[in-house]
Amino acid sequence: MHDYAVFGHDRAVIGRWLGVISILGAGAISQLMDFASTASQWGILSKATVTTGAIYFAVHWIFNKWIWRVPILDIPNLQGEWDVEAKTLNEDGSVRWNWVGIIGIEQNWKQIVIHLETAQSESLSYTAIFMKRDSPIGGWMLSYSYSNESRLEVSHELSSHKGYCEIMLNKELTLGKASYFNRNGRNTFGVMTLTRRVK
Repeated sequence: MHDYAVFGHDRAVIGRWLGVISILGAGAISQLMDFASTASQWGILSKATVTTGAIYFAVHWIFNKWIWRVPILDIPNLQGEWDVEAKTLNEDGSVRWNWVGIIGIEQNWKQIVIHLETAQSESLSYTAIFMKRDSPIGGWMLSYSYSNESRLEVSHELSSHKGYCEIMLNKELTLGKASYFNRNGRNTFGVMTLTRRVK
């Protein structure tokens, strides 16, 4: 997995709020432990300390794993599998060939990986950016760069290459229309339709 950016989402602000929660949480837990030691005569509790760093680590881990998905934070969650129907195009816009594949996306608050598998090759993202589409129909745009490796049995026909893809996603994050461009070993381009698989 690699880092990704979300335009309009300031991770530093979230980090500051997690810090505030950690400071307040450490203080509250220390007070509760002190109260419990007084009430129960367990002196060991009054000597125990909970550091702000430990609380921050726990809060950050929970946020990175689950809380980032809360809709009010407005971070698109694309985790899961997507069916792909695609066309590689000629310069005049005619279809050079059709192909199908599956995109698997793993994501948390800080990192993401976009993995495309086809019958002949697979690609993995190494950069990604989300941008909210400010329009009446809404949705998101996901832009990412990828490295592609052909399968051994077709490596004599297809060369490894790098490429770039832009996916326009609907606001429900169930459908996407994409354009892709390959370079550095394979100068092709085309379009894709993505449909999210329902669990």
